[in-house]
Amino acid sequence: MKRFALPMIPLMLAAAPALAQPSLGEILPNIAGGGVGFQQEYLGSSRSTFGAAPMGRVSLGGERFVALTGPFLETNLVDSTWLQAGPVANIRLGRSGAHDRAVRALGDLDWALELGGRVGVSYLNTQGIPFRARAGLAVVGDATGSFGGVQVIPSASLWVPLSPTLFVGAGVTARIGSGGQNNHYFGVSQAGSAASGLPAFRPGGGLTHVTAWPAVLWRVSDSWAIGGGFAYTRLGDTVADSPIVRRGSRDNFVGGIGVAYTW
Repeated sequence: MKRFALPMIPLMLAAAPALAQPSLGEILPNIAGGGVGFQQEYLGSSRSTFGAAPMGRVSLGGERFVALTGPFLETNLVDSTWLQAGPVANIRLGRSGAHDRAVRALGDLDWALELGGRVGVSYLNTQGIPFRARAGLAVVGDATGSFGGVQVIPSASLWVPLSPTLFVGAGVTARIGSGGQNNHYFGVSQAGSAASGLPAFRPGGGLTHVTAWPAVLWRVSDSWAIGGGFAYTRLGDTVADSPIVRRGSRDNFVGGIGVAYTW
């Protein structure tokens, strides 16, 4: 299964009957669903592939929750209407069987587990045009020893209802990676250069990528919702000069649809 998360983004509001309620714990009960769609074979590839991923959210009471969006697990342990904080986990799937022969000659990359925490703020406006705005900062580290270092992931999103059953949203996220992470996914060692014919390359730490996404959600009934979304990822200059990326593209795209059941 490929890394795939975007179709679940709009479904995180699948339970919201209206944004006039002040408590996110009330408008976001338990959710279970999944999505399918397309994405790049790996970051920096110009070849698309299909993928699928689960999503879910379980309320822990009040504003506290555990949420899964594709490979990303997030928790909020703070019972506050505006402050959120808790541990996070993320699975970075590796690279195997690349279509590009030179990239395939570099060898497969195993999956990696990232663990860390996130602090954020959330604002639910109930006056005039209602909306929900959210921003936060996650810091994760490599827990499997694949590449080491600490990664910083800022993010922000905005959701606005067009009607009691139709919602639109948009957001942006970025990843600032350590030199070890960037080299693991985009570097070419001397041995890899000899095996693939690609020039040796070792990127340093810095901005790995920025992702922007729009999405739409339609509540079909009180218990079911469907959503669709699209994301554009632009690789940063730190890794864009990699021979892996130059053979592919620094512009990456993800899109798909998902369905969720709420209770």
